[in-house]
Amino acid sequence: VDEETEKDIYLVLSATTKYRDLISITDAYSEFTGYKLIFTKLDETVSCGNLFNIRKHTGADMSYITCGQSVPDDIEPFSPQTTVKQLLGGR
Repeated sequence: VDEETEKDIYLVLSATTKYRDLISITDAYSEFTGYKLIFTKLDETVSCGNLFNIRKHTGADMSYITCGQSVPDDIEPFSPQTTVKQLLGGR
């Protein structure tokens, strides 16, 4: 592997995880910088405020979300507008 090649690093978190646990997980990775967030299981929760709280806590960019059991078909780029629409009951 070429050490000069830029690599993307992702921290994958479940949207169903309790906020306190998400803080513990992200704090364990605090020595790493420049990673991006992927949130899974958005279809399994109606409470998604943690996504935005963790993004603020870490300063990491939101990259992808998953909504469903059909991976990779249910992986999509994160869109604030789409996510807020889903939170408000639209698809």
